[in-house]
Amino acid sequence: MKSQLPWIILSAALALLTAVLPYAAGYGQDKKTILENVAMYWQNPTWQHGALALPVALYILWKRRAQIAAQPARPSNAGFVLVILALLVYFVGYLANIFYLGYAGVMLLIAGMAVTLSGFKRAWEGVFPWLMLGFSFPLIFLESNLAIKLRYLMLDLTSSVLGLLNVGVVQEGTTLLSPPNAAAGRELGDVFSLNIEGPCSGMRSLFALMFVGALFSYFRQNGFAQRWLLFLSTFPLAIIANMVRILVLLGASTVVGQDFAIGNEEQEVSTFHFLTGIVTFLVALVGLQSLSWLIDRFWNRKPHTGAKTVSRRVTAPAS
Repeated sequence: MKSQLPWIILSAALALLTAVLPYAAGYGQDKKTILENVAMYWQNPTWQHGALALPVALYILWKRRAQIAAQPARPSNAGFVLVILALLVYFVGYLANIFYLGYAGVMLLIAGMAVTLSGFKRAWEGVFPWLMLGFSFPLIFLESNLAIKLRYLMLDLTSSVLGLLNVGVVQEGTTLLSPPNAAAGRELGDVFSLNIEGPCSGMRSLFALMFVGALFSYFRQNGFAQRWLLFLSTFPLAIIANMVRILVLLGASTVVGQDFAIGNEEQEVSTFHFLTGIVTFLVALVGLQSLSWLIDRFWNRKPHTGAKTVSRRVTAPAS
């Protein structure tokens, strides 16, 4: 029990700093705790995965308990440097009314206390669940900066692919429209008209796929470089997967009609449109699995030594 006391104190301190102390107001009038702030954003589809980050991190720690226990506990005073830095960052964020500094302060405090109580080697064994815990915090500034760039990237990529498939398309602003066809009596946008808004840009799935990609990389590969390669591939795979979803929507509009595939004035987003969100995750997961297979095939395979097994016949000596 005595050996667990420092960790109990750390847990109590984290609960105080995240769930009890009103930290910042953001753009509101009243200050909220860090937990209240992140819980509010967890209701947003873009950041819903954040609610799973703590349970997932604790589960991975439990799964790695043998590897962690195998490392000798060598408390290091160097961890106090991180602890002091964490408290400083946390306090500056409190004064400046910036939640992001509070997030950073909490993460640094956990790292600093782990090094202080257990030493660098044992703390390193818990670095992945610590990184997974970082997904708890919504990085809204990334969402606003990436959204518009992703919208135009989706427009350019989708238009290019449709051009390669010899499918006519007209781009007006952030909307993809079917071209007019006088012979068929069709006007601009009669077959399909899809506005690439924020959700269609891939923002809702990008961060969730990064969360899933981190877990997939960790459990699917063992090497440090292999895991990072697989994880970093999540971003381009998310873009490709979202483009496939847009192509599915446009194709369905052509075959069964836009009202069913995309929606109309009464139903802005059709049921089919909503369900195609699954396509994004399926395509990304297939991509991750395929890349993981290639890593196993060409990187992780054991080198061929060229040794041959020689079969020898042994006979008993004559008596």
